[in-house]
Amino acid sequence: MSRPSIRAILSGAALLSAFAASTGARAQMALPGAVAPAPAGAVAAPAEGSKPKPRAAVAPVAPKLPSEETIVGHVLHQDGDARGSIELQRRGGGALEVARLSLVGDRLTRSGETCRIEVSEPLPLTPRETTSGLRRYEVAFPACPFGFDALDGAILVSSDGKACELKQADCRADPNGLWGMGADEFDPKRAEEMLTMRARIEQTVRNDFKALYDRIKSDKAQRKELVREQAGFSARREEICRSYVQEADFGYCALRVTEARALALGTQLAIGFKKTAETSGKKKR
Repeated sequence: MSRPSIRAILSGAALLSAFAASTGARAQMALPGAVAPAPAGAVAAPAEGSKPKPRAAVAPVAPKLPSEETIVGHVLHQDGDARGSIELQRRGGGALEVARLSLVGDRLTRSGETCRIEVSEPLPLTPRETTSGLRRYEVAFPACPFGFDALDGAILVSSDGKACELKQADCRADPNGLWGMGADEFDPKRAEEMLTMRARIEQTVRNDFKALYDRIKSDKAQRKELVREQAGFSARREEICRSYVQEADFGYCALRVTEARALALGTQLAIGFKKTAETSGKKKR
């Protein structure tokens, strides 16, 4: 190779090096699917359509009510005991009524002796509005008036905490408490499942209580009422469930009562906190 040719080659190489340096070596091999790196300090533009949208506020939705079909056509036992029982049915128009009722109590004239009241004629039910979120019914039974909240496969009966004295039947009976599954309906294989479900519902109750408290904390009166109501819940549940059969093994009664509390709190979150009918009644008295 001639000497001029060598000079030309070296000169061309120097020019290429200078060009590469001046452009920051931007001319790189482009591979299929590759994305060119952004220059140092550059901010990548957001992809088309990826702009975050403001999230609309979502109003709490009231929990779903237990189906009435879980209590219609089933024999429900007071405290799970086979002695006291109630059975509900639908009339021709679809309204609920008590088909049969059996109350067990103590004789008025002979202390310590058991008595029984059997009602075989249908007793009409009257729906009542409540702030608990549950369906409530009053039983048209003049000899022993009481009402109940419809739960999942059970009813929670209340009659202002008073027992009924049916003098014609020489019997004193107390319908208050949970009426639901009987002792022979419990499956030992489901014991752990029931206890686990109760723990989960209790967590829901705690979460809803905190959320509701935060919402009304600026209102001192409502806040105080909510705290009083929540504090009394555990004691009331213990009072209701302490006599239920196999409660220590299954926690069935506590589960149903806790579900009712969760539904009440969830409903208040959705529609606003209101004092319970029970509390209002006490204040009126």
